[in-house]
Amino acid sequence: MEEPITIVDRDTLKVMSVDTRIDILKELYQGERTPSDLGKRLKKSDATIIEHLNGLIKVGLVKKLEHPGKKWVFYTLTERGRGILSSRSRRLIIVVATSLLALAGSFVSFLKYKPLTFNVAPLAEKSFEEAQTVGGAASTQNLYLYISIALFLIAAIGFGIYFTKKPRRNKYEEL
Repeated sequence: MEEPITIVDRDTLKVMSVDTRIDILKELYQGERTPSDLGKRLKKSDATIIEHLNGLIKVGLVKKLEHPGKKWVFYTLTERGRGILSSRSRRLIIVVATSLLALAGSFVSFLKYKPLTFNVAPLAEKSFEEAQTVGGAASTQNLYLYISIALFLIAAIGFGIYFTKKPRRNKYEEL
């Protein structure tokens, strides 16, 4: 089964800013639980647990499981909720974000790179200090080119890691 990669929005961050809700998510990561079971484990009242569960349901991190014919109501994590607690998903998000930043930096530094073309004859007429100034500008421009290449390689490696480490969905699991 593919491990979900979750993008966290503002509402989700707001809901997750409460420690009790994080504790509930951690408990539900172990398996489905009833509110009274969560209350006992977290040393909170059932009413408090239900209030927090409703907030988690509202942002789509938890879902309510009602089994017909049974009086107990269980709660479990959604795929989105599992994705938030999964360390592999967080690592992949960090790799992708770093790769995108490196790619953007690569383009910006490449745009700053302007190959210098100049005639050598006028340089012979200039003083040694003036000739070094022009040479210094050329080395700065080369630095932009090297930075651009390095950042592009970092981005390529990051995307390579993402696409090779990203779990693939088995088409038979969906049926």
